[in-house]
Amino acid sequence: MSTAQIVQLQQDASLDELNEFRRHLRILGPVQRRILAVLMPQLVALEQAGDPDGALSIIEEVKTILWEGRRTRH
Repeated sequence: MSTAQIVQLQQDASLDELNEFRRHLRILGPVQRRILAVLMPQLVALEQAGDPDGALSIIEEVKTILWEGRRTRH
């Protein structure tokens, strides 16, 4: 597999993840959106600080919030 193909696959996966995030975001309530508004900048800061464990912890919190929104809105 060429480098260009690998890059394209990574871009496709990132686009799929972004679209999934947007779908879930649309079904969240206002409280869940506020919580995410606080967590997302923390995630970026942890990634920039080189703290992958902290970033993964925030990602798990975000997944939990998105999942709760999915369960409570259906």
